[in-house]
This record gives sequence, C-alpha cells and structure tokens, in this order.
Amino acid sequence: MPDAQHLQALLLQCAEKRESALAEIYRLASPHLFALARRMLRDQAAAEDVLQECFVSIWRQAGQYQAEQSQPMTWMTRIVRNRCIDRLRRPDLLVPDPDDTLTLAMADNSPGPLARLEDSQEGRRLADCMGQLEGPQRVAIAMAFFDDLAHPDIAARLETPLGTIKSWIRRGLQRLKRCLE
Repeated sequence: MPDAQHLQALLLQCAEKRESALAEIYRLASPHLFALARRMLRDQAAAEDVLQECFVSIWRQAGQYQAEQSQPMTWMTRIVRNRCIDRLRRPDLLVPDPDDTLTLAMADNSPGPLARLEDSQEGRRLADCMGQLEGPQRVAIAMAFFDDLAHPDIAARLETPLGTIKSWIRRGLQRLKRCLE
C-alpha cells in the first residue's frame, strides 16, 4: 500500500496541475484501484474504462481532497467504488453469467482487503477496536466495508429494519473513531 503522506503530497501537486504528480499517483495506486474495479464490475474492459474516468476525477478534484477527513487511498477508493456502483446500476450493462463461468474466470486468489488489513499494524489496531463493538454493530460494519454491501442489502441479509442497520453502523463508526484516536 502506498505511503499516505507521499500520496497526500502528490494530491496537493495535482491540485496545482502538475501532471507528473498524477503519473506518480497512477503508478502507485492504480494496481489497487484497478483490482477493486475489476472485482466489482467483473469485466476487464469496463474496469479499465472506470479507472480512466476515476483518474480524470482525481485530477480534477485533487484540490477538494482533505487529509483530515480521510486517507488518500480511502478517498480514491471511494471515487472508484462509487463510479463502479454507478456503472452497475446502468441497465444496459448487465452481463449474463448464469453458470458463474465469468465470475470463476475472474477469481482472484490474492489476499482480499480484510486479509491485507489484518496484516498491517493499523489493521491490528482496527481489529482490536472492532472487537470492542457489540456483535450486531461489528457484523453490520464488516458487511458494509469488507463485503461492500449497501445498507438495504445488509438489512435484508440480517432480517433487521433498515433504520436499525443505519444506526448500528453510524454508532459503531463513531465508537471506532474514538477508539482509533
């Protein structure tokens, strides 16, 4: 994972329209961001298109990045994730895969985000803080962030009202923030 401080400095340079900074961000972050797009979209060409669109957005929005609100990779990952969700919501892009052939062909044996997180020092701190949450909060947060599920999907899977899920996640994130500070 690229160094957060280095990425912050590069984003500042992008805000000043230094193209070399964008090239360096691309070199450092594109493998992670492309893997996310490919996992979400299950299509190499669509993932490449989304990644290109996202780097244009990163270039244009670099001046809006605020280090006190999120880490650079989190900010860029959110851009990619949101663009992928937008792409998946377009009805003309449904890819038939009745027997999971496409899904199995795209299977990635590399460690997922949870495994990579657990291997890092920050990940161990987060795991300790997650362990302090009540079971339902921990499960809802894990489903939202590690399984990339939306609140309504979590509510359906846990057979719990949507408002309850939103409250669990909001309060759980507040507790995590306090624990990590």
